[in-house]
Amino acid sequence: MDSIAALPRRRALVLLSETFADGGIQRFNRTFLSACDRLSIACDVLSLGDTEDSRQRWNAPRSAQIRVFNREKVRFSLAMLHAAISGRYDFVIIGHVNLLELATGCLALRRRHRPRLMMIAHGIEVWNGLSRGRRSALTVLDLILSVSRYTRERIAAQVPALTDAQFTIFPNALSETWTGRFAPSGHEDVVSCLPQNFLLSVTRLDPGDRYKGIVSVVEAMAMLEDSSLHYVIAGRGQDQEFLQSVVQRFGLKDRVHFVGAVSDAHLASLYRRCRAFVLPSGKEGFGIVFLEAMFFGAPVIAAREKGAVDVVRDGETGLTVGYGDTVALARAIERIVRDVDLRERLRAAGRATVLGHGRFTFEAYTARLARIFQISEPVSRRDLSQDGAQRGLVSYRAQGR
Repeated sequence: MDSIAALPRRRALVLLSETFADGGIQRFNRTFLSACDRLSIACDVLSLGDTEDSRQRWNAPRSAQIRVFNREKVRFSLAMLHAAISGRYDFVIIGHVNLLELATGCLALRRRHRPRLMMIAHGIEVWNGLSRGRRSALTVLDLILSVSRYTRERIAAQVPALTDAQFTIFPNALSETWTGRFAPSGHEDVVSCLPQNFLLSVTRLDPGDRYKGIVSVVEAMAMLEDSSLHYVIAGRGQDQEFLQSVVQRFGLKDRVHFVGAVSDAHLASLYRRCRAFVLPSGKEGFGIVFLEAMFFGAPVIAAREKGAVDVVRDGETGLTVGYGDTVALARAIERIVRDVDLRERLRAAGRATVLGHGRFTFEAYTARLARIFQISEPVSRRDLSQDGAQRGLVSYRAQGR
């Protein structure tokens, strides 16, 4: 990985809920640490939820020294206190609001040479119901890195004392660690048995994730005149039996396919072959899954809600509909299936956001982080090209969403 040897070595204390597991926040954390490495920021990372066994899921950059605590909060708190008062750091990054009060309390013990204090705000965890203690702790932050405009607005509404200068919009990106090869391995059973004409959703299937809108897609499918169109759902969870009952009720058993957790190679093939990627979710803090679909050239249909609107721009990089509006969703599906020119235009515009100098590339992410840290950007800028799509898909499988 390229670094900038000429830059003075800066040091950050990074406090994370989890690093190595499959999930949106964990992926963000890995991208963040990779970008810090590119910027020659040495990171001492305290990761509350990880175990020693979990390290094998990701090869951390050399600049990130990660200590794991197996959810042992007392040991984690003592380590945070020791690090906070050491005076070794230029920056302290709080990776989740659940760690906010503990971190600010520890740093309050250091009166002199206080490091620059920042927090990453992802989404639903800060949208509503911030306690008085958390609202107070937020006001002492130097900067809140909000992954979407909606998340920023929700925090500001709850904590009017915060100034504009204490916020920056810091969207996620496709990580540079998309290097695992996903060429077909000879086990194409998941894909080869599927119909040629299908929509795709990739999501976790748990009762708490019904806001993802899978039921809405099933209802919309039942409204379509084109009975040759199928629907593939990749992912697993405890809500699958309920969703299958919904499919049965709408008489779509032969056209809706639950393929479970799939390999990276199969997931890439699904993205490439689908007619459109559809996830009309009502509570996306950002929606990196949309970027993933765009990367592989899948036109995207999303709900016009929360952080998703920062990623999917209606009529430009995808189509958006009102959350829960199944009639509008059915119309959007029909448009994208029937209109080849529209489909190709959305495909090209979506890919442009995640390739080359697009705003959701790792290069753009690193440049934003450099500005936040007030340091020079990397000298070496590597463009993701068409060939880059042949080099890897991040190890973010459907079961972890």
